[in-house]
Amino acid sequence: MSVPVFVAQEIGHTFIDENVWMPTVTIDVSESPEIADLARVHAVEGVGDVNTHAIRQDDAVVIGVRLTTPVEAMFAVAFSYSLHREFLHAVADAGTLVFATTNTENAHEERPLWLSVFIDGAGLRQALTVEDD
Repeated sequence: MSVPVFVAQEIGHTFIDENVWMPTVTIDVSESPEIADLARVHAVEGVGDVNTHAIRQDDAVVIGVRLTTPVEAMFAVAFSYSLHREFLHAVADAGTLVFATTNTENAHEERPLWLSVFIDGAGLRQALTVEDD
């Protein structure tokens, strides 16, 4: 199975509920229709089983996501540690990450489906503390 790797584009927070802001990263899934469809599938079928893993190598932090139900899918998102350090710590603290897969400028009006997954916060924190060689 080929695992698509996306580069973190915009980062920020999405207003989910009253006083609840979730860490959000924009990724371009235009070349991966199976990943683009995950938010819809999870909205219809439920969240299912999600596992995440994070690794850091030099300035790159990669968060891998594996879904086993309701569908099987894997993808990864690469972040720059120097650019996204505070954001990644916020993700670890929140234990969740929203993957924005559509235009964020129109999101308030259009309310698109985006994929929100639980993140292994302890595993991400451990990856972030890896010292540079």
